[in-house]
Amino acid sequence: MSRNWNLIAVLALGVVIGAVLSNLLFGSGRDSSAGNAPATPGTAADENSFPAGSIVVTVSNVEVTPPRTRIQSIGTGKAAQLVHLTADFSGTIEAIQVQPNTFVGAGDPIVTFERRTQEILLESAKAELEKDQASYERLQTLSDQNSTAISQSQLDVARAAFAASTAQVAEAQYEYDRRVVRAPFSGQINLNDLTIGSYIQQGSEIVTLVDASSLFVEFSVPETSIEKIQAGVSVRLTTPALRGRVFDGSVVAFDTSVDEEFRTVRVRAQVDNSDNLLVPGMTFSVSIASIEQPLPRISSVSILWDHEGAYVWRVNSDNQPERVNVILRDRIRDDVWVEADLKDGDRVIRDGAFKVSQGSRIAIDVVGAVPGSSDG
Repeated sequence: MSRNWNLIAVLALGVVIGAVLSNLLFGSGRDSSAGNAPATPGTAADENSFPAGSIVVTVSNVEVTPPRTRIQSIGTGKAAQLVHLTADFSGTIEAIQVQPNTFVGAGDPIVTFERRTQEILLESAKAELEKDQASYERLQTLSDQNSTAISQSQLDVARAAFAASTAQVAEAQYEYDRRVVRAPFSGQINLNDLTIGSYIQQGSEIVTLVDASSLFVEFSVPETSIEKIQAGVSVRLTTPALRGRVFDGSVVAFDTSVDEEFRTVRVRAQVDNSDNLLVPGMTFSVSIASIEQPLPRISSVSILWDHEGAYVWRVNSDNQPERVNVILRDRIRDDVWVEADLKDGDRVIRDGAFKVSQGSRIAIDVVGAVPGSSDG
């Protein structure tokens, strides 16, 4: 009998423990909604804070500012003047007046070729000239004295011989002088392998003369940037060879047609290099910044599209949405410049714009979303 009472006591104790555990585990979940404080009015989490049936949106203010676009490209430096001096005759080098990397002025001698033959021909031509000149002057003197000892035809022959001798001297002098190769402009002599006694074939390169006091940088831009390229537009140049240095230049020329294969336009900018820091052949990063007329600037998430094109929802003074068609003109990250009937300070629906239609009831979330975020 006592054994049965013990069993009943154990079962009763189990029921009590089970009830306590059930209350601990599930009772708090049933009462949690009643125990929490009500949501703070005006926050996005409190759905009851907005009028029933309204579409909750956030807005941003329109700013009318000039778009500042930046065109990036890679270019190659070229000397403003560069010439490969070649020999238009064959000959042996007799003297070298300059060394590699030296600067020369316009007209300075660079290389002299052996010219003994030309010297002999020049002296012979000069001697012939002296003879023909003396003969012509003697006959001219007699003619001036009305002498009957000479005829007019004799005088004409002497005059022609004198003129021919004068031309022969000029030709011999030219052949003699051209054996000295001179710099056509001021610049620097490139590395070369010239040695005295070397025989140079006609048409062979003698030296390369470079004027890099200013440098041309040629690069390409996409055809969509043609309207931003004009002579005089400023460019900023950097090169990996001189890290941390920025060089300012300007556009001096550009192609008038688009490359059909790559759809690009070749552009040439010029940069001062009077300190000779830059070397032709360097690679440059090119940046062109252009500031245009002020346009309305809005967030990219405000823009919607349909069969009529791009548009935004503007909130009027009665807090009603109005459709405004826009034409996109420029973009930098999340900012878009548009042509539209928008004024500085106008409110444009930002987050939630895709839910809005003409005549919709909207409620503006004064807290708003995190900048740069979108619900659509």
